[in-house]
Amino acid sequence: MTEKNEEKKERNSIDSSEIERYEEEEEESEEKKEMELEKAESGIEETKEVQVDLLKEQLEKTEKEYKELEDRLLRVAAEFDNYKKRTVREFQSIIKNANEELISQLVETLDNFQRALDSAKNSGDFDGFHKGVELIYQHFKDILAKEGLKEIKAIGEPFDPHLHEAVMQQESDKFPDGTVMDEISKGYILNDKVIKHSKVIVSKGTQGEKKE
Repeated sequence: MTEKNEEKKERNSIDSSEIERYEEEEEESEEKKEMELEKAESGIEETKEVQVDLLKEQLEKTEKEYKELEDRLLRVAAEFDNYKKRTVREFQSIIKNANEELISQLVETLDNFQRALDSAKNSGDFDGFHKGVELIYQHFKDILAKEGLKEIKAIGEPFDPHLHEAVMQQESDKFPDGTVMDEISKGYILNDKVIKHSKVIVSKGTQGEKKE
């Protein structure tokens, strides 16, 4: 009887010991889980801080690039404004002095006219005056021809509304119908552009041509 009680008591002691060990293991497991959880949360916080730092760095870099682009844009705008003003001044200067070379040649012709008038006034030689004016006239035409001026052919040419301006029509035995028979005012072309149409009289032809 006494042996059974002791055996039972020993068994109870062993069971109690195992329970305590199990409980200790459970506590250690819980502590371990809590430590791992704290470590994970700490890692998350560190990751967030790193991401925030990276975002701040990227924002600072973007702001710097924006500032550089803004400064560059302002410089380009200022340079373009200066270029535009300079171009306007140069263009105005070109327009102002475009005819300088031509005018300088015409001044010589003007002097020749003055000399011819003075000569005719002093000598009374009309024939000499006439020849002098012809020379000046030819010289004047040569100057304008060098600048690209050409006379429009009119008399004997078919009427062309792009070159001629018909003032009137007349019957003619000499010129066929639709032909320029006389020129009232010369026309001119400057560098392939008509700047003045010839004012002309256009032939109607003869009565016989009309009947035909």
